[in-house]
Amino acid sequence: MKLKVFAVGAIAPILAACSQPEEPAPVAPTPIYITPEYDKLGAPSCPANTELAIVEAGRSVCKPTTS
Repeated sequence: MKLKVFAVGAIAPILAACSQPEEPAPVAPTPIYITPEYDKLGAPSCPANTELAIVEAGRSVCKPTTS
């Protein structure tokens, strides 16, 4: 009986090492922001298909518009 327990205990780590690894969880993509252009008075403006937004750090950025 002890031999069977020893055999199972010796084979279990080998089988665990040969098993397929789990796929990593998908990572949400980070948005890409564009730096706005400022006029002489300091007013920000964004190119076409983007809109002005404020990020957590308090910065003004241009983010893509969702269509």
